[in-house]
Amino acid sequence: MEFIPLDKILARGEKSISPRALYSLLQPLVEALIEWRDSGSTGHSLNIRSIELSSDGKHVRIVDASSDEAQNIINYGHVLRYVIPFSTLSSKRLATIAQQCCHGKVANLETLHLMLERMVSSTIYKILLAILITGFAILAINQILH
Repeated sequence: MEFIPLDKILARGEKSISPRALYSLLQPLVEALIEWRDSGSTGHSLNIRSIELSSDGKHVRIVDASSDEAQNIINYGHVLRYVIPFSTLSSKRLATIAQQCCHGKVANLETLHLMLERMVSSTIYKILLAILITGFAILAINQILH
């Protein structure tokens, strides 16, 4: 599997981060940071040059990160804030989470993981709700016409 540094992907220009790639920078990246922490790995700093995405956008790999969990969370927030404008998706909730990370308002990586999980889940629920409402509307219109 070929991995491409995130900074090279962003160098492609506007909207160079697909929804799949952005998703890889959410929970999977936090999971990779948890693995980094638990393995006792040491390094300097998490940034766009120390994150690599697979060519299909499904997998993420960390090349370098701090051994300090709080610093990794802050740096994660800065990475997200930098990447969001390059994405084809925009999310106020994701921007808020990134901001909270940057300001040290996230206690640990597990809390960050749960915050991102809630964000993704609420998006799925909104889509399902929209589908249900559309279905009911179609049924109602069908009943009125017949």
